[in-house]
Amino acid sequence: MKLFTMAACALLLWTLQGMVFNRFWAKRLSVTLSFDCRARVEGEEGTLKETITNAKALPVPVLHVKFQMDRHLVFASSGNSRVTDNSYRSDIFSCMPWQEIRRSLKFQCQKRGYYTISQVQLVSYDLFFAGHFAAALPALASLYVYPKTVDMEKLHLPFRNLMGQILANRSLILDPFEIQSVRPYESYDPYRAVNWKATARTGELKVNVFSPSSSWQVMFLLDVDSDRIWKDEALTEEAIRLCGSYCRLLIGEGIPVSVCTNGTDCLSGTRGFLEPGAGPDHLRSVMELLARIRIHEDGHLPMEQILGQLASPGSFVPAGSDSLIYILISPKARASMAQAYDSLCRLSPGSQWILPLRPGQTFQGGQDGGPAPQRFSYYSVYPWEVAYDYSQTS
Repeated sequence: MKLFTMAACALLLWTLQGMVFNRFWAKRLSVTLSFDCRARVEGEEGTLKETITNAKALPVPVLHVKFQMDRHLVFASSGNSRVTDNSYRSDIFSCMPWQEIRRSLKFQCQKRGYYTISQVQLVSYDLFFAGHFAAALPALASLYVYPKTVDMEKLHLPFRNLMGQILANRSLILDPFEIQSVRPYESYDPYRAVNWKATARTGELKVNVFSPSSSWQVMFLLDVDSDRIWKDEALTEEAIRLCGSYCRLLIGEGIPVSVCTNGTDCLSGTRGFLEPGAGPDHLRSVMELLARIRIHEDGHLPMEQILGQLASPGSFVPAGSDSLIYILISPKARASMAQAYDSLCRLSPGSQWILPLRPGQTFQGGQDGGPAPQRFSYYSVYPWEVAYDYSQTS
């Protein structure tokens, strides 16, 4: 009889604890994931913060926390992770009553992009490991990985030439209504530039120095499409890095920049475009747009068509711009591209085409024949050699 009573009590305890865990194990149990910062640069290390909180009296003896993120964010410790099409992570915790557990997971940012973790899956058991419980919680973790900086020594030549073009044109047209400073009169100064108040105050002829009237802006035309049978992703990624690095240089000089690309913005699902602007906030917007661009989707609008739209009457010109210079970044050295860009740059002398290519490749001619890009006179072509990375081949 005593044995029967003990067995009945054990069965009752087993049943009750199973019911209690089934109903209350997930109550006031939270898991949060957050990156240590909003943005990183490809090649840098980041930290994913994992916080588990059990704010109740019932313990959770075993808790599996599972989530997935992009495989280009590689955990430094691979003991609890598995990488296939994505990086899958599974951690095991034991949560006592009213306990908070914090863990920091180091990872490497191997590629630019916009990465999110949208869901966390939880799996637990009762005290006797007889019951199996599962739940899913939303996660709101996101990280921008900016394109890394290119070799600035190589970029110095086109940047110097562009700044020379801007500075030379700035000095040609002056605004008669905006006085920059006052200086002594010289024999070549016109009398209409004399500042009579300053002259009367000092007893010497003084003239006004007027500010430039033109507000120069630069529009980047970033081509992520390919004219090859097998798309050379390294050339496209280098084009995106070039755009980010060049924008950083120009914004550092106070030159407003805008970005137009045929790549798809992964958030909006539309073609990437950014209005002109300058300053640290605008630079961050540029880098975030470049991080969000998808290059593997089909149906990209050919850049030649975008160039034709910009060159047509009534096309978009950034508001408040007196002068606009274009910078095309495209690895497609075809004659149709050169002709379309030449038509666009007729009213924008000083524009540039930066052409990423592989060692041994040239931009003489194109797939559809015709003249080479450097024969056109309204812009300069700068070949940008991208070496093969044999460490990425298996």
